[in-house]
Amino acid sequence: MAFVSAEDAEPGVAPPDADATAVYRDSAGQVMPAPGGPHAESEALIGCTPESGHDNPHRSGTGVAVSGHGWWKKGNCDSDRANVINCLYEWYTDNSWRQKACSPTKELRPYTGSGDRTVARRDCHSTARTSWRNHVDVDVIGEIDTAEKPYRQADVDCRVD
Repeated sequence: MAFVSAEDAEPGVAPPDADATAVYRDSAGQVMPAPGGPHAESEALIGCTPESGHDNPHRSGTGVAVSGHGWWKKGNCDSDRANVINCLYEWYTDNSWRQKACSPTKELRPYTGSGDRTVARRDCHSTARTSWRNHVDVDVIGEIDTAEKPYRQADVDCRVD
């Protein structure tokens, strides 16, 4: 697939090989380090390994918007608190994932099935089918933990730009 320049790129559905060379851009359009893979759970050399929880990006139940949630479970960590943030990325035809929304960082207890999660949400400009990723970052309070930011990806009938 031929990609276009960053200036001429448009949102769309990501091709199957998008991960091989895709770049990430922050909300200002600057290239940033890739946040991590879909199953980037790794063993900590020291410290603990929390379970990073994240759902597929999806249309919000309220209004025409895309949403994603983040949460955590203790894994082998001792602490019962973590700072959690999740961010949504929209795919563009220049083979980039562009950050469109991040939740506020919240101090959360381990997830039990209700509450205790973050939400990133962005209103759609159209309902054109577009690929989205929801990355979550968990920082366990008072412990060294893994640095992964795993994601879920889905095609959603929501386009921001």
